[in-house]
Amino acid sequence: RSAFCVCIAAAGMSGALSSVMVRERRGETRLRRAAFACPAFCLFVGGAAAQKGSATFVVTDAVSCQTSLEALNTCSTRVAAQTACSSTLLLNSTAVQQALGCEGSLKDCHTKCLDNLGLLGLPVNSSKIECTIQEQLMKQYSGNPELVLDFKEDPGTGLPKAQILPSNLAGGSGIPSFTYFGDFQRCIYGGDMQYCLVEGSIEKGPLKLGALMGLCRPSSCSDAAVHDDAGKAVKTLGLTDFKTTCHRADDKLPPLAWTTGQITALVVFVCILGLAVVGSALQHHRKPSAGTGGDTTGIEGGGEGQAAGAQPTGALKRATLTFLQAWSLPRNLASFSRKRPEDSEVSFAALDGLRVLSTLWVILGHTVIWPLLSIGYDNSGMILPPHGRLTELWFQIVPGGYFAVDTFFWLSGMLGAHSLHAKVQRSPSLLSPSGFCLRLYPMGVLTRWLRLTMVYAFVLLFTQTWYRELGRGGLLWGASTTMGSGGMGCASSIDNDACKTYWWAQLLYVSNIVKADSCMAWTWYLACDMQMFLVLPFLVLIRERAGKFCGWSVLAVLTLASVAANLWVISSEKLVSDPVLGNFGGKANFMADVYEVSWMRAQPYLIGVGTAWLLDTILARGRGGLLAGDARSVAVGGLDQELGAAGGTGPQPLLSPDAVDERPRQRHCGGHGGRGIALALGLQLMSFALMAFVVFVPVTRYRCSQLTDCMSVDKAPWSPIWNALYGSLNHSVWALGLACLMLLCFLRAPGTAWVNCLLGAEFWQAPVKLTYSAYLLHPLVLVFFYCQNDTSLQYLDATLVSNFVAFSTVVFLLSFVVWLFVEKPMANVCAQLLGSIAGKGGGAEA
Repeated sequence: RSAFCVCIAAAGMSGALSSVMVRERRGETRLRRAAFACPAFCLFVGGAAAQKGSATFVVTDAVSCQTSLEALNTCSTRVAAQTACSSTLLLNSTAVQQALGCEGSLKDCHTKCLDNLGLLGLPVNSSKIECTIQEQLMKQYSGNPELVLDFKEDPGTGLPKAQILPSNLAGGSGIPSFTYFGDFQRCIYGGDMQYCLVEGSIEKGPLKLGALMGLCRPSSCSDAAVHDDAGKAVKTLGLTDFKTTCHRADDKLPPLAWTTGQITALVVFVCILGLAVVGSALQHHRKPSAGTGGDTTGIEGGGEGQAAGAQPTGALKRATLTFLQAWSLPRNLASFSRKRPEDSEVSFAALDGLRVLSTLWVILGHTVIWPLLSIGYDNSGMILPPHGRLTELWFQIVPGGYFAVDTFFWLSGMLGAHSLHAKVQRSPSLLSPSGFCLRLYPMGVLTRWLRLTMVYAFVLLFTQTWYRELGRGGLLWGASTTMGSGGMGCASSIDNDACKTYWWAQLLYVSNIVKADSCMAWTWYLACDMQMFLVLPFLVLIRERAGKFCGWSVLAVLTLASVAANLWVISSEKLVSDPVLGNFGGKANFMADVYEVSWMRAQPYLIGVGTAWLLDTILARGRGGLLAGDARSVAVGGLDQELGAAGGTGPQPLLSPDAVDERPRQRHCGGHGGRGIALALGLQLMSFALMAFVVFVPVTRYRCSQLTDCMSVDKAPWSPIWNALYGSLNHSVWALGLACLMLLCFLRAPGTAWVNCLLGAEFWQAPVKLTYSAYLLHPLVLVFFYCQNDTSLQYLDATLVSNFVAFSTVVFLLSFVVWLFVEKPMANVCAQLLGSIAGKGGGAEA
């Protein structure tokens, strides 16, 4: 009888489809989607036995939920059975009527057809009606993974046995992405329905990636009931470590917890606004003193100028007034729009554009990479190898954004070394044991820590208290699914337990050492940069006291040691030296072992130090005109206070306020002549060639036969030796090319006028002040917008452009607010404080 029923089912499906085709030709109907019945019917024939043993759920309304879920799970089977057993072509067959034992009545044959299929074990019989409209809608509103059947011989019976596989795991080179959201909005507003998001992980070879699937289920079921019911499908699909979260239309956001942290943060925010109001009011009621250009705080004018007729008496009163006026919005706005004076000796103007463009480059890279490593793209194969955008030459500009961080390291080393050299030249006593240990080193570290930490602490406080509240109710906001070992969830990538436990590691810049880098993961750069700065004064001390040869020797040894460390770790651990693929698999640890380790990333920083030493040597010997085409003699000059503080991430003073002096700046956009023109042009071309090589050559490593090959050192297109050499030298090569180009620009060598005009234009001077805050804030913007989606994310080239422009605009607007209310006022306060500590009455503009 079982065999007979199987034959009946097959014949019935053929009859149903034939009937539909005949009717469609006649124009009676257009049931174009009726073809779903055959695969759905065959699929559920194989799965019916598993459904018979399902357990009773413990829910709020156990009977109602149990009945609804059972009906929903068998909906497709019942639709297929009803379609087959309602086929007049099948039931009018004499052979079928005899087999069923019906007496010519189509209704009788229909009933017996369903009863026989029920005897086969299918959840159908003549007493069970077809799927209701609501059940069918819930099926349509759920995310439905594409499934395929793989028939393999059963060793016991010798018969082919069907194995159900998700389509993304069935192909030999498929990308194991798994995001099937369904229709969130229609489900929760469809009436008596709820939308449940299933999060889990899926494995294929070395890959362990996040999986997201939406289920539309009856509203009478609890989260636990849906979770248990989803377990059967999850097991079939190969998902592990899954959890289920349900959303309903009538869900109300839970009341604010008003934690101690939230209250503290709110008090801090109110105090900042209050200080801005009070400082602005004081600024409004005070007259500008002569020679200060409207600044009456004394902070920017050397600390001595006070408004005429309103000079306070007493140190405490003066300090209070200065502190309050540091928060003045008019004064800080004036500082934001103020143009720096021109420099007639050496042009550092190109660093303005370099820093802004590098920040934008980071945002561009994260615009694509961040969702790839968090919620995932529905069409991630359009990005990843073997056929995605990573295999195209032009797209290398996106992952090439990782070299923007090397630019920041180079900037920090170059500007720090140049400023320290200028300081010790003015005050040789700082090189004595007491001067170095009691003044130069502690003041340098303290100044740098204060300048970096004030705005950093503000952002950290906000992210751990109020950031999660911004996106409450979003479908993916609370999702913790990640792609790969270095993956990032949604709100959990910003506000998580690691931050609440290791907040002190963030503020002490040791997060990459204590392995607390899951807290604000992108701030690993600040930790590395601060750790490198701790070594910088010792390098300057060695060069100044032991001689230039000794200084260069130590610098070379440290650079080579960093290269050797990279080579050893990458080779011994067989790491793929790529920030994307090397961090994509479940066991990949390239980021943790190499990319975020300060001594591994020190090469650009050390090359930046060498650049500053070479520039200082050229200037000191009066050879600034050798390449520039004239014979003018130049002397050692300090950096503009804004640049001398940069460190690559925004205005950051390296030393006490008197560490830098201002010199007029001159931007030449004309041509040059002279005997060094051939050498200068050759060096410029070499610089571009080196930087272009390390950015675009990785396209060859992405051209593999399948993704897993690209993630294996042994199977990748690159040999293990080339993989290790590139991972060890690419940062140095980029920094050398950048150093050569910028050195030519500093000296205004022939052929570099266009670079100085482009990167040194005055319009960069305002946004360059926002780059530090922009670096800190941009992931908050990306996560907020990406994780508010309730549909699967699709990558498109046009979407990349629009997202990048939108994200960059929002990031810099928010950065301006933070700079105006937090970063700039705190820089003013720190400058005055450090000036007082140094025994001087004034400070410096930070």
